[in-house]
Amino acid sequence: MKKFLMLLLTFVLGASSIVSYSSVNGKADSYDAGDEYFLEFISSDLGNNEIDFFHNPLYDADLEINGREYIFTVNGERGYALMVEFSGQDKIFYEIEELFFNRTSPFASCVGLPVYITHNTYLEYKDQTFYDVVSGDEVNNETIAEYVYNGFNYFGNSTATFTDSSVFVNYSTKTTTEYSIQYDLPNIDSSVEGGSCAHTAGAIILTYYDRFCVNIIPNFTPYISFGTNFIYRPNATEISNMMLELVDLMLIGEPHEGTTFSEFQLGMETYVERQGYTYATLNLMMNGAFNFDIYKTSVENNKPCALFLTNFSMLNEINEDVQGQDEISSGYCPGSHVIACCGYKIDTYYDANNNVIDTRNYIKVASGLSSYGIGYLNINGVTTISKAIAIQVS
Repeated sequence: MKKFLMLLLTFVLGASSIVSYSSVNGKADSYDAGDEYFLEFISSDLGNNEIDFFHNPLYDADLEINGREYIFTVNGERGYALMVEFSGQDKIFYEIEELFFNRTSPFASCVGLPVYITHNTYLEYKDQTFYDVVSGDEVNNETIAEYVYNGFNYFGNSTATFTDSSVFVNYSTKTTTEYSIQYDLPNIDSSVEGGSCAHTAGAIILTYYDRFCVNIIPNFTPYISFGTNFIYRPNATEISNMMLELVDLMLIGEPHEGTTFSEFQLGMETYVERQGYTYATLNLMMNGAFNFDIYKTSVENNKPCALFLTNFSMLNEINEDVQGQDEISSGYCPGSHVIACCGYKIDTYYDANNNVIDTRNYIKVASGLSSYGIGYLNINGVTTISKAIAIQVS
């Protein structure tokens, strides 16, 4: 498993025009710190293929450069990546927010300055006005301020609101496959000042690893054993103290609500190393999309995972009262969230001729939400996963 590499670099990008590079097997002829991070990020998708790429600047709401749009070609297939920069601790932190093969950049039709300030939102600035690139609509200053506030942080908390909806699947027969890490994950929700979903997910995963790495939580045993039975202790002061420490460690720059992916990784790595252990992660994304098969392998090897969501649906129930029909009820939340994962459930549906007509995948999670606790994330077209990692502490 490849150790997470955070490039703590002091290189500051200049306001350049289009810059073009060519590379083979992820080694460019000439590239800077931002290109190096891009190539490191995409390397797992390259294999032995050659990559050609160039980049354009992206701008923040103050029209200052805050990242890059990468356009690349691999094996004749064109794709794009959007990278942003975060300043803090006298360093520049790079973060890929989107990367897709065989897809056109959302800024491809942009004629003004491309403005990228929050997840899934693409703006351009022209004629002294902000416009939505996709719809062409003018965006007012109040909305821009909201986008800036959200930034690329993940905000989810235990008071998130959900809208319920249902879909129906008709079938002749059905099979179900389920797996969970033994004893699941601890059911912890955010209960500390300044805490958010990222701090909660980190605390859940670290509490799990305290079973194998003594004193991840100092001077505290987070579980009770009864012979072969095992239960996690409920929220305790020691866990809250660990979460408060994560709040401090997952902060790169100025205080803000929520946590970015880079802040999560830096905070987790710093905390684990302080306790005398090693923190490593495996990317569960492939070609810009969540790879369910890699995820399955990870949890089957007892490695919990963290998903970074820009919207999501939690499974309420699957009603099987009508023979040959499932009613799948979910609660949808339009907000972002970081969630700790420990298993899966796969429902495969067949027609009368035993042909597969539908497959539904669900992720077993310790949601960090008081309304769901340990439950299932519905990833069947109603959840957007922007980043996903398997976590190893050893």
